[in-house]
Amino acid sequence: MKRYGWALLSFTAVLAVGGVAAEKFETLYDGKELKGWWAKDGQLELWKSENGVIVTPMSGGGWLTTEKEYGDFVFQADWKIVSGGNSGVGIRFPKDGRPWIEGVEIQLLDDDAPMHKNLKPYQYTGSVYGISPPTKRVAKAPGEWNRVEIRCQGPLIEVKINDVLVNRVNADEATKAEGDAKPLSQRVRKGYIGLQAYGPRTEFRNIRIRELK
Repeated sequence: MKRYGWALLSFTAVLAVGGVAAEKFETLYDGKELKGWWAKDGQLELWKSENGVIVTPMSGGGWLTTEKEYGDFVFQADWKIVSGGNSGVGIRFPKDGRPWIEGVEIQLLDDDAPMHKNLKPYQYTGSVYGISPPTKRVAKAPGEWNRVEIRCQGPLIEVKINDVLVNRVNADEATKAEGDAKPLSQRVRKGYIGLQAYGPRTEFRNIRIRELK
């Protein structure tokens, strides 16, 4: 069903335990239009809805950003990049802040591209960018669909790539950061979620979220 201007579809997965709903996800993209999204630091017209997939064919789109702010949640999306691709998911970032400095960026990248061979460990797919490197590299090759799941609850941030846990960070303990970024312990714990248009063509689908109480 539509929910007050959002192009959101709600559904409930019910486990047979007293008839209680165990999970409730909302889709953030209905497969048809980008209603309910806005572009931060970029041009909204560079984002397209094509055959049930959100596509950004080039850089310049900035961050395709949710209308709502989120604090504690589980976020899931499928993503696909081309050779040399570079993207990410920004979480808990303020309207006037940069996701990788005032919020958090989860990196999505073609790790094996020659142009990326000299990156730092905290810049590869599944990293909490500038903070924590992934423990494993499990992303599929460019041109194949991958899945990212991000769980935020209080100070804890967990990242799964293709159902494999590759990162777990306690923000209270992350008191250092690279460059001019704030330590994770000093960043806000509620904000927007955005999809990044940084490099060549990137695609997203099955984008959904479950807020945690």
